Amino acid sequence: MSIQIDDLTFAPTLARAYVTADQPASMQVRVELFFGVLDLTQIRPGHIDVRLRSDAVDGVDGCAPMFLDVDGADTPHLCDGNLVFHSSRLPLSRCGTYRYTVEFSADEYAQDDPGKQWIGLADMAPTQDGVLVVSPAWVAEAPSMMEVCLRKLHAGVDEDGNFHSGHIQHLTAIVAELPVDVIYLLPFFRPGYGDLHTGEDVRKGDLGSPYAVADFYALDPDLVPDPAQVDLAELLDKGLFESTDVTETLGISAPGPQQLVKLDSEAIVAQYGEDPLRQLVARAHLRELTREAHAAGKRVIFDLVLMQTSRDNELILRHPEWYVQEADGRPSIHRIAWLEYSDVALFDLANNESLQQYLLEIAPYWIQRCDLDGVRIDASQTIERTFLSKLHNRIHDVCPDALVLGETLCPIAEAVDIPVDMIYALLVDFHRDAYEATPLIDFLEQMHSTFAAGTVAKAYFENHDSPRATAVWQERFERELPTHETAQRYWQGLSTPTQSAPRTMAVAKNLQATLINATVGTTPVPLPAQDSQRPVQAAGCRLAWALEWGSQWAELEATDFENSTLLRADLATQSPGSDLERAYRALGDTMDCLAPLRHGRVYYHRHIEDGDRVLAATRYLVDSDPPDSDVADAAQVGVAIVVLHNLDPFNHHQIQIEMDWLADRFVGRLAQPVVVYDSYKALNLVTSRTPSLTLQGSMIQADLAPLQSQFLRLDS
Repeated sequence: MSIQIDDLTFAPTLARAYVTADQPASMQVRVELFFGVLDLTQIRPGHIDVRLRSDAVDGVDGCAPMFLDVDGADTPHLCDGNLVFHSSRLPLSRCGTYRYTVEFSADEYAQDDPGKQWIGLADMAPTQDGVLVVSPAWVAEAPSMMEVCLRKLHAGVDEDGNFHSGHIQHLTAIVAELPVDVIYLLPFFRPGYGDLHTGEDVRKGDLGSPYAVADFYALDPDLVPDPAQVDLAELLDKGLFESTDVTETLGISAPGPQQLVKLDSEAIVAQYGEDPLRQLVARAHLRELTREAHAAGKRVIFDLVLMQTSRDNELILRHPEWYVQEADGRPSIHRIAWLEYSDVALFDLANNESLQQYLLEIAPYWIQRCDLDGVRIDASQTIERTFLSKLHNRIHDVCPDALVLGETLCPIAEAVDIPVDMIYALLVDFHRDAYEATPLIDFLEQMHSTFAAGTVAKAYFENHDSPRATAVWQERFERELPTHETAQRYWQGLSTPTQSAPRTMAVAKNLQATLINATVGTTPVPLPAQDSQRPVQAAGCRLAWALEWGSQWAELEATDFENSTLLRADLATQSPGSDLERAYRALGDTMDCLAPLRHGRVYYHRHIEDGDRVLAATRYLVDSDPPDSDVADAAQVGVAIVVLHNLDPFNHHQIQIEMDWLADRFVGRLAQPVVVYDSYKALNLVTSRTPSLTLQGSMIQADLAPLQSQFLRLDS
């Protein structure tokens, strides 16, 4: 059994489609059937009834007939000796996760007769239902993303050593300036610190973890300023809270919004308490954040924690059956491999219907209340797929355009069936530790051949679970640069008197890592079969480049949300951090202008120089690719972008790339390549060395400086 979505063929494990309200996709299911004792060439239409059953099919019974593949004389087209049946093309317009299977019958009843006996495919062969994930079309554009820990955003420590959390408003003030499409917020729920059974303070670090959730329906009160400083009337005038918010936070006895804003903060606190007022303000500020983000063309998603709560969450007392329990009845500590999370209590999620129903409503609540645009599911690889499918559907029920991002910190093979809109690309180790191109190319090709075609994977080089890669690089260069005399002189020449050479190198490496993430994915490539041959599964993953807050100025301090360390936002105001931030602000426009980098196929160039230190790939659009409504894309058919990344921090490399394979795909001769992007220029790194770029026949010859990335445009 296989399924075709538009022109791409998928295995039953998982198929992907991307839709808008105005542009549905189409699905067609194909199945092969073999009988060992029959001459299958004598089978004719009507001898065997076959139907598709799927919740993606409109109608009461969710079924659609399937038809025998025959020639003009009604003789079956056999595929490796098997009968072939296919459904009609059926429209897909609703986002969600769907299942499909095939059923067979050979009795005398008509297909729509209720007495007809059907045999399911699973009763005939060791197979499972097919899975289809339909996602919003904007996700297929591989939107860029930034992870933000609100607690650390513009946080401070006073002279007594007390930590003062960042506020939602701090992000609202700058959200329009962030150089990404999607802002992903780490958990913003009320955190817990204690253990209900022991009375101990079990928080991690000084501040506790935001993943230790004490209340899924309350926001972290520290994410808003002192309520006395908040003008409720102004929030009401802006339409940022309403009567429902008042009753849900202050209680049903509270006055309506118009009456409430006439009271001063002290009076409200005296009557209802400070925390309820903070909850009201926090909702208003979260709405203001999403409003500002949407006005700037950006989206905001939040971290949804499904596996655990804090050890002082009241659910432990109200629903002890929702938790994995130790022998003494206390909830179990969450353990993953060698990691132990002693501050949280582990949910017993599998097959726990009442718990699942509770968890299914958390994301819809906040999406509807605060106009958020989706979620990131913490540790999605550990959650049973049936429940993930329900959650995916529930979120899209309330927000059809939502993004459901699944964290997939696991081997590739364990993530192929996770029913979410976007997964993770695990490239951190390659960026942080690898100087050679081949291991990264091998991993990318493994991704392309393993995940469902069109899968979008979030690609990053650092996040809250990893050390700051920029700090790792800078420390490494401080150790290694003195042993490379020529390179030391070179990098010192590129650095100003106020910045160190290792710092300049780390900034160059930072930008290069993102440029790699932005350029080495691919659009899925259809691989059609001839007439009666078995269709070939399509392949290809898109990469969505992503940053952690602070990456844009080459932050050295880890987010470390459990402790009161501060990030160095001042680094963004001085070179080279300011140069890096400017380069990131311009990157989106660069990508938008170069259609092959967003929608083109990929060709990886292996071993283009002896040291394997240059990662090279060509992204290209050809005449046979499906037409795109974007005029810029249509104008760039027959255009290739060759991306070159010198991974070597110490040496220049001269490379030669044979492009005769591309000449075969393009019409006409290849024109002289033109540099359309240079990471050195983006970072204001000026070198006295004259760059070399030539085209000899179909051979590109180029010279790359240490840690330099270039995009070359190649026309036919």
